[in-house]
Amino acid sequence: MLKPKPRFVLILVMAAAFLLAAGACGSDTQATPDGDAGAQSIQPSRKTSQSTFQKIRPTSHIYNLEEVVTAGFKKSKEYDVAGLDHATAAVYGFYGVDAYKRQEYEIRFYATHADAVQYGIPMADEGSGPDAKLTEDDATWDEGITERRECLGNVRGSHHVGKCMNPKFLAYAVVGNMVILCQGKEIEQSEMTCEELLKILPKA
Repeated sequence: MLKPKPRFVLILVMAAAFLLAAGACGSDTQATPDGDAGAQSIQPSRKTSQSTFQKIRPTSHIYNLEEVVTAGFKKSKEYDVAGLDHATAAVYGFYGVDAYKRQEYEIRFYATHADAVQYGIPMADEGSGPDAKLTEDDATWDEGITERRECLGNVRGSHHVGKCMNPKFLAYAVVGNMVILCQGKEIEQSEMTCEELLKILPKA
């Protein structure tokens, strides 16, 4: 059997060394044990925007329905507050800079900011958000429950009740002695709706 020439053996050794070096470089972009990519890998962009909406806004000012209406809020219905613990009044209505693009609100009044926080927040959580209780059997206070429902994706001419069981109010704000439930198809939109009304209200 012929023995390989020294020159040929040298070429094989150099080729093997090159392949080992290339493999080591390629490992730089492999995942690390904790699942993160290496320093040279390209990370996917992440949405970093985070809501800065202030849900609870303390103030010593005691709001009433008259000054809210004077500011531009359009009252549509006034509710019986029996069953809405410690509330002094509750109304449903509209506001919008553009009269043709008005948003809907439910405003609940309490004697003090402390009452609005202690008694108003649990009821606001129940009546708003993705998991809002929208049936008479589930809701603690079912007054105005029809106005808290949104009909989404309904077929024109159809009145199927299953199409109208979506929460209309996805966010709320506690401002002084008021709890304001605000319309929106997404939480961020609902928060913006709250902000629009708050802009016109008297400041403490």
